[in-house]
Amino acid sequence: MNRDASSTSEQSEDARHLSVANVDVVWESGTPVVLPIAGTPACRLDIHPANRTITLITSFTPPEPDVARWRNIAFKPVSSDEGDLAELTVTVEGNVRGAYGLLTSVADELQLRGQPFAFAVATSVASHRDLFAGKAALSTEKELGLFGELLVLEYLIEKLGAALAVESWQGPRSEEHDFVLDDVHLEVKTTSGELRRHMMHGLTQLVPVRGVPLSLVSFQLTRSSQGGGSTLGQLVSRVRAQADGYRAKVDAGLEAMGWSDADVELYATFWTERTEPRAFDVDERFPALTAARLAAAIPNFTAVSNLAYSVDLTHFRSNSLPGSLADLVVVDQEPS
Repeated sequence: MNRDASSTSEQSEDARHLSVANVDVVWESGTPVVLPIAGTPACRLDIHPANRTITLITSFTPPEPDVARWRNIAFKPVSSDEGDLAELTVTVEGNVRGAYGLLTSVADELQLRGQPFAFAVATSVASHRDLFAGKAALSTEKELGLFGELLVLEYLIEKLGAALAVESWQGPRSEEHDFVLDDVHLEVKTTSGELRRHMMHGLTQLVPVRGVPLSLVSFQLTRSSQGGGSTLGQLVSRVRAQADGYRAKVDAGLEAMGWSDADVELYATFWTERTEPRAFDVDERFPALTAARLAAAIPNFTAVSNLAYSVDLTHFRSNSLPGSLADLVVVDQEPS
């Protein structure tokens, strides 16, 4: 396309929509407004300042656009007297011009370029990427870590009651171990690998404190079908329901772990246990890197920082947990 043709196209697109000044006027009026956009397929904008939303409504043809990983953008298919409609809604956080620009860009892709709906949305979102930064989902490693801790919390609520169980969950809130009970502390590790290999961080994670025994509880998870497992969001909902009056403390722990309800759709993987969980006593035989051990072997070990290492427990014989925690894990049989 030559420069003159490009200029003409840009001018025609500009003429189809409000100027930025008029966008501000409409928004600041506070009055809901419906703005038709001339062309085929039919498009209209529902501007609702009180709700802080702008919605593009147009005809819908599958597939659905993939907007789950973007903040402040939501899609909903709607059946109406007009047929199957698509509602693409942007929640405005201070930049009404940007929100308006994104939705009019989708309309231009549909009406001027004849693009399919899902492609029009993807193209327009890409061009407005800075405005709608992606949601910050937990990494898979952190998702698994939270999943494992919630499995333990769910078990403890059943065995010990919500009060004691929730109070014992220290992982998100302190430098101590994940669960702190009178007779044992638990450090929970979770992997999706075929080997029982776990990452350790720092010099204090595997150090018993106050003379209380420390056990590492190891989970191996694997991806599952919908009927055979749970998503992280489903597990969060279960634990919240079981926590009853202690839900506020559970929510504080979830927040500290990086969980956000707004991102729940990002955790679509169904997880189930690959093997039964096992526990390992963290004692003098356990391969832990600690300050005391490093001091004996490495000159000037205090210069070491940001220590991370993996421990493969696949072939280690597991141990039991005390009292009411015994059923949480299985214990490997002694060789005959």
